[in-house]
Amino acid sequence: MKSRQLSTLILLLVSVTVISAQGSKTIREKKITTITVHEYFIEEGYDEPVVESIETYNEAGDVVEIREFNKVGEVKKWEKYTYNGDRDLVEEIFLDAKGKVTLTEKNIYEDGLRIEKHYLNPKGKMIKKKVYKYEHRQ
Repeated sequence: MKSRQLSTLILLLVSVTVISAQGSKTIREKKITTITVHEYFIEEGYDEPVVESIETYNEAGDVVEIREFNKVGEVKKWEKYTYNGDRDLVEEIFLDAKGKVTLTEKNIYEDGLRIEKHYLNPKGKMIKKKVYKYEHRQ
């Protein structure tokens, strides 16, 4: 019974941490490189934690990789991110459970504004493109 109470307490603490979601400023100030979230399936009788997700951060506090797992530890989501010197997201890479690229999205910026987004297949061929137009106040 005490192990269930302890597991419930740990689950609540993990939930509060996830809900509060650390911002890049906090990540940077605390020099966090990775956040791992463990999930406890108490009602289903699992006393041992299962890794729910792993997020990796760069020195600027930007997320550079996210991996999410199911109950049995299989990868269900895997994404990698690259930023430019202005901390703009320039590339998003989507991978399958084995780490093979399934899609790449590249953002092109001009004067700090995203002007294009390119979608590339696993072979690097563009399959779709978005163009962003901005209207400015006088």
